[in-house]
Amino acid sequence: MVKKMLKEQKGIVVSDAIIAILIILLFASLISSLITNIYLEIAKMKIYSRQMDLITEIFEYAEKNSYDNVTEENLIKLINDKSDENVSAGNTNEELTTPYKVAIKVEKYQDLEHKEYDLIKIITVTVENNLQKKAYTTTMSTLKKATLEEAEKIIK
Repeated sequence: MVKKMLKEQKGIVVSDAIIAILIILLFASLISSLITNIYLEIAKMKIYSRQMDLITEIFEYAEKNSYDNVTEENLIKLINDKSDENVSAGNTNEELTTPYKVAIKVEKYQDLEHKEYDLIKIITVTVENNLQKKAYTTTMSTLKKATLEEAEKIIK
């Protein structure tokens, strides 16, 4: 009986071919979707890594320099003097046109009664980049405290 059925089927039927093509298309679309998602995740990780590199560079510069040298102008100049044409810095991101936009803000510490003390500066860095019309932003802040000698000069 089985031999008789095998002898009657003499090749691929059109329906078998259509099913095989549909299965191949299904797997091809799944694989291409996975490859696209992997590529996008790798691109996002590179963006966040570059953003953290820029922020770390600014914070290290602020930590190494004296209290008086940590100003918005000096930190912006640090980034803009680099030879990287993909990065620019300013007070806000709106005026910048490069892929990596670095906004730097340095302000004096204020207590709850809004009294300003020139012994602590708050440095806030915001780095923005766009990928497929979606903005990826990282914002971090740190403090720069005046040393004892610098504080004595400021108070006098």
